[in-house]
Amino acid sequence: MSWLRSLDHRISVNENLQSLEAAARAALTTHHSRALVFEHEGRRYVVKKLAEKPRKLAQTLFMRWLVKRLTGQPLPMRTLALSQAASSMDFEAKRLQALAAAGVRVPRVALVTPEFFVLEFCGTVVATLLEKWTPEIWRRELPRLASELGEFHHAGQWHGGAQIKNITLLDGLSYRIDFEENFGEFLPLAVAQTADLVLFLNSISLAGPVGEMESRELLPQLLHDYFAAHLDPEIKQIIRRALPLLKKLAGLAGLFQRWSKKGIRRVLILVDVLATVK
Repeated sequence: MSWLRSLDHRISVNENLQSLEAAARAALTTHHSRALVFEHEGRRYVVKKLAEKPRKLAQTLFMRWLVKRLTGQPLPMRTLALSQAASSMDFEAKRLQALAAAGVRVPRVALVTPEFFVLEFCGTVVATLLEKWTPEIWRRELPRLASELGEFHHAGQWHGGAQIKNITLLDGLSYRIDFEENFGEFLPLAVAQTADLVLFLNSISLAGPVGEMESRELLPQLLHDYFAAHLDPEIKQIIRRALPLLKKLAGLAGLFQRWSKKGIRRVLILVDVLATVK
């Protein structure tokens, strides 16, 4: 009788997955977005489609040159062009599963198909929440996230897209999402982690209610909280090595500041803050 119960269970699981897949496909017909939240049998999920296009060639070549300049180690063109992510859902789904097994808070993978995968809903992204947060809230939450990034790195992990648009909050807990980037597999760990740190800081500067004065006060605090959790001299060395180039690029960008709402000012603030790293 046990084999009958096992068979019934497998049939039930398959039926549930088929029902979930049908609901996800229906949700994708409602909007052109690559990631959508939908409900199924009283639970919330997120369905995510494949990237339609890899990075543009100019962006790929610039990133490849930059990585070679800072590390002496070139990245394969197919990696920077996201060719793997653009041809299969397996990379991101498997990375999410591996991170979950390592104890990292990430959404559970509920279903994987050749065209999309489905994740359990794990809250609203911080970038959206920040738009409505009061100073009291973001001055409390953002340093906590900086410390958590440091703890994540201290455990030997890297994100590849550590911006606050790729961190969610649900019931007071943060979750990491969006693991399309695979360049960290081809770089020294400290380099991938440095990229995470820079992306995290840049995504906060001038975001939501955080103005320029607040950014210049907040980002050094976030750096302090990060390094308190993950004091890696190699990351500091990489930042110092990159500073001369970053300052040159910031100087050129500054000439076009009047035509940029936030992007160039963010770069200028970030470079000034990174220059304080000792």
